[in-house]
Amino acid sequence: MNQYLPLILVGAMLVFMIFNGRKRKAQMAEMASKIQAGAKVMLTSGIYGEIVSIDDDRVKIKSGTSTLEVAKGAVSRVIENAPEVDLEKAPARKTPAKKAAK
Repeated sequence: MNQYLPLILVGAMLVFMIFNGRKRKAQMAEMASKIQAGAKVMLTSGIYGEIVSIDDDRVKIKSGTSTLEVAKGAVSRVIENAPEVDLEKAPARKTPAKKAAK
């Protein structure tokens, strides 16, 4: 029995590592879906900023007076999601009045 104990422990560690990897991957996918223009984020380097625009694999972030262009993977976490615009409550656009025909 004592000779199988290390094998059982190593097997249990492998199982926990696999499940933890899947959980982390799901969390990263969820965070990637939250990344959109206007969201406040923190980079892996500790820089906080607001997303200005998103390209394929790059993100432009405004931090203070600087604008940074970083890889999408450099976004560590989303601090605050971008505000969503409710079309029903959004103010209506004013259209110029048409001139009356003479």
